[in-house]
Amino acid sequence: MSILSFNLIKNKNKIFGFSSVLILLSLIGILYSTFNTSFKKPINLGMDFIGGNELRVERICDDECDNISPDLVIEKLREFSNNKNISNNIKLQIQNNNRLISIRTPYLKIGESNDLIVNLDRIVGPLNYESKDSRIIGPKLGKKLLTNCATSLLVSLVAISLYISFRFDKKYAFFALLALFHDLFIVFGIFSWFGIILSIEVNSLFAVSLLTIAGYSVNDTVVIFDRIRENLKQSSNNYNETIQTSVNESFRRTFFTSFTTLIPLLTLIIFGSYSLLWFSVSLSLGILIGSYSSILLAPSFLIKD
Repeated sequence: MSILSFNLIKNKNKIFGFSSVLILLSLIGILYSTFNTSFKKPINLGMDFIGGNELRVERICDDECDNISPDLVIEKLREFSNNKNISNNIKLQIQNNNRLISIRTPYLKIGESNDLIVNLDRIVGPLNYESKDSRIIGPKLGKKLLTNCATSLLVSLVAISLYISFRFDKKYAFFALLALFHDLFIVFGIFSWFGIILSIEVNSLFAVSLLTIAGYSVNDTVVIFDRIRENLKQSSNNYNETIQTSVNESFRRTFFTSFTTLIPLLTLIIFGSYSLLWFSVSLSLGILIGSYSSILLAPSFLIKD
């Protein structure tokens, strides 16, 4: 059965059931992340939000660098370090054929950072100090950035709510906002699971992706609701049948908009840098879920039993 012939009237409960399962799984992930993980937060926050040090340095090798185990390097660093906060919170990656070492720690003072480099040199050296690249975010700056991201998301949602309330009557506005929060909550829940299973951290780009998803989702829902409202004014058909017809008429536009938006995002996921990978994944998930909610979920709210 194609989506164009998908009967919303008969399948309304199936749509609600599917969304309920997604929301429940997202909620379980958020609660598990909050109470049963080492980071004790609804989602695994990255260095942008909690602060810390990131160091990238290359090893000096004649031809190919010897294979080294990240776990073994971390274990050795713990032996050499007297700072328990450092030794228990190190994240290390080895890239570029064992040549490039990327290491992240909690916020360190200059002396502590230098000691870390010396110890790293003892374990996997010699290191090329000219290739060293470091980034430092203090804990206060990280908390401020987290607060700013949360504030910007909240302000945007309030502005969207006001716009929809002005544009539509209360019933349409409420269901459009319900679909919007449905999309954001599920994407947030998926990334909670990513943090639990894959140790994926979210940074400021994740907040940007949520803002983008919110605007994109509302835009698609507004287009379909506009078509429903206009057809209800002009059509003499049954109320539910008019909603079904309106969705069918809007489907092609929504589908091709989503499809063309996904193409560059999939290109970024496959060929882009790692720094943009999870941003692109988040946007792609948001577009897929937002398209589903705009085409199927939001109109189903309007259908009468």
